[in-house]
Amino acid sequence: MADFLKGGDFSKYMVLKTDDVDKYLSESELRKLCEFFDAIADRRQIDGKARGNTYLVINTDEPYALEIVEILKCNGHWGKAGEVNGPNTSLQPV
Repeated sequence: MADFLKGGDFSKYMVLKTDDVDKYLSESELRKLCEFFDAIADRRQIDGKARGNTYLVINTDEPYALEIVEILKCNGHWGKAGEVNGPNTSLQPV
């Protein structure tokens, strides 16, 4: 992982690329995956949450990734819970 990305909470989300799901999963595996997603959505709803959220996903190897990190830091969305701007406040890769 690039040093400039340290401080982000990367273990909070799982991202699956739709093309990869279509290419690498069998029909039965896809059905199982959908069942898992449905189970999570159902239980979120029971907890009074939205069934799901929509997220913006940025590949860390994109040339504009440092700019996105800066925007996240400026808005207090970089770092683990309780860390306002995360432990790494420099945007320059080390």
